[in-house]
Amino acid sequence: MISYLRRPWRVCLVLGLIACLTCARTLASTVSITPANFPTPRLESLKELTPEPITPRATSIKGWKTQTGTKVLFIRTTELPMFDLQVSFTAGSARDSSLPGLAATTLRMLIEGVPGKDFPAIVQTFDDLGAQLDLSIEHERVTLSLRSLSNAQKSAPALQLITQMLGESLLTDDALKKVKKALKDRIASASRDDDKLAEDLVRKLLAPNSPYSVPLYGTNEGLAAITRTDVEQFHQRFYTASHAQITLVGDLTLAQAKAISLQISNALPVMPMGGTPPPPMPVQTADGTDLTRHEERPLTQTHLKLAQRSVSRQHPDYAALYVANLIFGGTPSSRLMSELREKRGLVYNVHAENSNWATAGVMTISLQVSPSLSQATLALIRSMFSDYLRDGPTQQELDQIKIRLANSRALQSASNGQILARLEAINQHDLPLDLDYTVQQIQRLTLKQVHEAMKRHLSADRWRVATVGATVVQQPLPEPPLAPSGTSLPSMCRAEAAL
Repeated sequence: MISYLRRPWRVCLVLGLIACLTCARTLASTVSITPANFPTPRLESLKELTPEPITPRATSIKGWKTQTGTKVLFIRTTELPMFDLQVSFTAGSARDSSLPGLAATTLRMLIEGVPGKDFPAIVQTFDDLGAQLDLSIEHERVTLSLRSLSNAQKSAPALQLITQMLGESLLTDDALKKVKKALKDRIASASRDDDKLAEDLVRKLLAPNSPYSVPLYGTNEGLAAITRTDVEQFHQRFYTASHAQITLVGDLTLAQAKAISLQISNALPVMPMGGTPPPPMPVQTADGTDLTRHEERPLTQTHLKLAQRSVSRQHPDYAALYVANLIFGGTPSSRLMSELREKRGLVYNVHAENSNWATAGVMTISLQVSPSLSQATLALIRSMFSDYLRDGPTQQELDQIKIRLANSRALQSASNGQILARLEAINQHDLPLDLDYTVQQIQRLTLKQVHEAMKRHLSADRWRVATVGATVVQQPLPEPPLAPSGTSLPSMCRAEAAL
């Protein structure tokens, strides 16, 4: 019966392919696509459409602090019978400069064993409940994320287990040996990741001899020196209720969300009366004196990263610099993509992004290019940025970014995970309780404000450059192809009038 039902589909598929090939031959015989007859505007019908405002998903942020000092943000969504929970601490790798790897070791030790369950039993319990647990580490923070069904029979044991992991982890010597071996393997794996290596190199140029220049998982020497006592003390110091932030999104009532936050907060260590609070995150204000760093590797593509200091997420000029970054290299229609890929075919992709440290931001440009063209490409990017800094963006570029960001609000609220990421940023950076706060800031920006923010905080001479690849004879950039008079080169985007 199954074979019989499939036969008509095969016949239709074959007939459809024959029809497509016949149509293609007919078109090929009547239309010759050459540079002389490139279509100028495409999809003219788009110009006849009346733009309609896109309505983002309705959300309401609730925020509170527990009695032990844990900050909590919650958004209720009822479309799916599940919820996402994040618990984060300012316990990232920048906290372990004396023992590189201590932060990662402590985080990983949390899942190695609790009373009555070892690591395999913990994993099996989450699997049986249909729950998903993830751990992540950054230089500032570590995060435990739980996705669970809302049904109490599923969620209650999952929440109980993550609560035990946070407050009752066994932290045994056997677990420590296992974790050290796993982290050493991660360090070895990261050393073979060329893009990750370029990222580490550029961070060392920006913040040499600081915790931010140390790899997230530490060093082999640091791991070897870590003891069980070190892990216990680190946990007691940084995994406290007052250091924790809880973010919740999903099918929960406000009462249920508050009960979850209390359950977790009450299980965390509390700083004793008169105890010394941990120091604030290290401030990194001065860049290193070295401007470039290269790692020789026999690659067919050179990994190239440029970075310079920007402003923190809370800075009044953040929105303006975020927009400037998007226009220069943060979108598929950015200046860098247009010049390096569409016009010259030098790269498959180029991306500029803003990342956040505790007291600063970093603007980074990342790409891969042919080794023989790496220096010429770097010179072109520098020249483009110098012109951009001098002249600023155009009004059309600013208007297009505003429309793009306004329309993207709906897409960025389509899933609980997307909402959670935005809410977590609000929690971490103490932003106003509004998912669209930054987008609203951007809608009010003027061309002058964006340009002046660029001139205040960015510099054409402050780039730190890291390259990973092979040293070869350098070649000049080929000239971009010229379109015949009265025509333009075809755009990558077929709907070039759309955003």
